[in-house]
Amino acid sequence: MFERFKHFFAHDEERAPALLPFDYDIVLLDAGELAEGGILEAYEQLHPQLRQHEAAEIEIAEDIDDDTGTYTVFADGTRYDIYGADVKGDAWTLATIAFFEIVNASLAHASHRFYALYAGNDLAGVFLTEDQFRIARERIAQRSDWPWTPVNRAPDFGFSGYVADQPA
Repeated sequence: MFERFKHFFAHDEERAPALLPFDYDIVLLDAGELAEGGILEAYEQLHPQLRQHEAAEIEIAEDIDDDTGTYTVFADGTRYDIYGADVKGDAWTLATIAFFEIVNASLAHASHRFYALYAGNDLAGVFLTEDQFRIARERIAQRSDWPWTPVNRAPDFGFSGYVADQPA
């Protein structure tokens, strides 16, 4: 489901100097795959990195019902409705929010958090300390390239690249 890359932006000579001044791993995700029943699989694939950051393991269960067209995730006492007839919201957005909330709940007592980069098919994640997160936001010129924390709050859901009054 995802791949890890060192120096993800190193190929982009024009933007590379403006990006993070420290070494980090990018975890490539895909919001569509998360929304189509992939949250548990993505979390399991992230286990090696979570162990490196001394995260607590969270038990996750998925309920995918093809007959009713629903996908629900249960993690750490929380229910996440991703899609279904009674679910309001975009499944890709809801899956992204659920995944990052679950991962960050497991990192509650760790030095790092798992931040999103981009969204949709380009969704990625990166483990950063609070200082690294702050430095990234200070040194990366494009807001759309900033790490962000997905939250269930419209209209931007935490995405720093969203501009509400953008001309069409």
